[in-house]
Amino acid sequence: MKILIAGDSFSADWSKKYPTCAGWPNVLANNYQITNLSQAGCSEYKIYLQLTSVDLTLYDAIIVSHTSPYRWYVKDHPVHSRDQLHNASDLIYNDVAAHLPVMLELEPIVIFFEKYFDLEYANFVHNLICAKIETLIPDTVRVMHIQNFDSAGMHQFKHVMDFYPIFQSHPGLINHYSDRGNKIVADRLAHWLDTPN
Repeated sequence: MKILIAGDSFSADWSKKYPTCAGWPNVLANNYQITNLSQAGCSEYKIYLQLTSVDLTLYDAIIVSHTSPYRWYVKDHPVHSRDQLHNASDLIYNDVAAHLPVMLELEPIVIFFEKYFDLEYANFVHNLICAKIETLIPDTVRVMHIQNFDSAGMHQFKHVMDFYPIFQSHPGLINHYSDRGNKIVADRLAHWLDTPN
């Protein structure tokens, strides 16, 4: 089966930076032909761009890992643009605030998040992009949307797996899961892939 994976760090190929570690996308690649477009730290808009960059009808199934609504799109990240895993990152408050003490040029970004960033607007835009993503995928292609965070108030996908409880109980370095967490995610997705419609 030809499988397309799009999404954020929960689905990115972490073996680019940690070659000896296998996250759930790498586990799936042992049994399926995987094309993984996911980018660590990216916003929902970049996930949309991942999906528009390829012909979706060429795949038997598509897995989309959705991200936090609080990531702000930028073309070049001021901290991570040279990092081999996070070079496509977008801005999120905790990340830029953590780097502020050593990178004073981040202060205007931190001020933006603290004084001007509007959570209601961010949720609204995120939901619009999620709805647009759902309409992109042809009815002839199987799709599973996966969520790794509390999705209360977020767009409700027709086909979704909620891995937030797995993330809470099995956190780790690779794809933010422990080895056990990555195995659970891989097994559940493999079961879905192997179950006929």
